[in-house]
Amino acid sequence: MIDSSNIKLKVLSLGADLCGIASIDRFVDSPVGFHPKDVYKDTKSVISIACRVPEAPLEASNLIPYFVNEEVVGAKIKRIAFEISLFIEDLGFDAVVVPSFPYDYWDEENQEGKGIVSLKHIAWLAGLGYIGRNSLLCTPEYGNLVKLGAVLTNAELVADDVKEGNMCLEDCDLCESACPVGAIHDYKVNQKKCRPNSEVVNKRGAEVYTCNLCRLI
Repeated sequence: MIDSSNIKLKVLSLGADLCGIASIDRFVDSPVGFHPKDVYKDTKSVISIACRVPEAPLEASNLIPYFVNEEVVGAKIKRIAFEISLFIEDLGFDAVVVPSFPYDYWDEENQEGKGIVSLKHIAWLAGLGYIGRNSLLCTPEYGNLVKLGAVLTNAELVADDVKEGNMCLEDCDLCESACPVGAIHDYKVNQKKCRPNSEVVNKRGAEVYTCNLCRLI
């Protein structure tokens, strides 16, 4: 067995802000087709990686800086996941990167996409935080201002404890109230309402984000 603490220290040394580990037995409720073993059949452990997103761009009057930050942090996550995969291979085990994008599942009618495995559920099961009312992974350290990645491996690693409870107050509806199109309800996001308001192609043909209110509150 690989020393789990060494894996996490390596992930953090590569630039991640948080790292947790989940054992494969925690994914019994994964939807058919989106289980880690549907991606890599020999998965025994799942490594969750999180990098913080700077807060100030969310306050900017122009959302281009926010969009660029999302791209940069997303690329950083992929690089870290790639490097830790090589590190695990050098230890004699296999590793497979799980990205946030691209993905295969797309429901055109409902404008709903799904990652090959849910990164926020991986992070929750790896003890990084809680899934909030806005449907985002919320961490004690950085709130929802994180981007996520993951690595599947056939190495048996010691799992971290899942955090109990929730960071959202029972009577709080700030994120639901803040959403200008009413897309947030009961810990879920209606992507058919959300996407047209939050992802657009500008006059120069660049896809940009135009709303981040559910993360800002």
